[in-house]
Amino acid sequence: MPRIPEQPDPPSNVFAIATPHHLLLKLYWEIKQLRESLAAGRSVAETHAPAYHAFNCAVTCWHLTDWVWESAEDYQRQLICTTFEANIKTVEDFQIAMRNRHRSLYICWQIANGSKHFRLRKTDPKIKTDDVWEYRPAMAGRMQAGEPLGSYVYRLSLTDGDERREASDIFEDAADVWERELSGWFFIEGRYIGPE
Repeated sequence: MPRIPEQPDPPSNVFAIATPHHLLLKLYWEIKQLRESLAAGRSVAETHAPAYHAFNCAVTCWHLTDWVWESAEDYQRQLICTTFEANIKTVEDFQIAMRNRHRSLYICWQIANGSKHFRLRKTDPKIKTDDVWEYRPAMAGRMQAGEPLGSYVYRLSLTDGDERREASDIFEDAADVWERELSGWFFIEGRYIGPE
């Protein structure tokens, strides 16, 4: 009979989240909230809701580095060292290794710390965020009587050097990175299956 492992209690100053896997599940939820927010019509009071969700995605993604390092057992830290072919001794070493290996995590680090501290001491000039209202005209043949001739769509994108990407795509890449790494370091089993 399959056994469900007993989950640890969260730290005394944290609500419900007790493991890096829990934080990864929170990241999946936040990405879903971001996508839904971008797709939804909204009132003026909710204009920047997608930007708030993007901030949360970046912070959660980046803070997984703290959770992974602090909750890792000795054998998991050894696996981390093997993964990076380096002698990683501190959370800062681990964060540097993750940023250097995974561009999406580097970008999340820039966004999370830029949002948290207002300005970074070392801003990467290649990374620029952009939120725009984009006009989309109605499509002939798809428009019904009484519908508007066009609409505005709120977009969050990011320029990384010469490449422009949707913010949600970057967060999904980062979530995929975390899923692979956490599986390889035995923090999680299997693959998350959720709604599209």
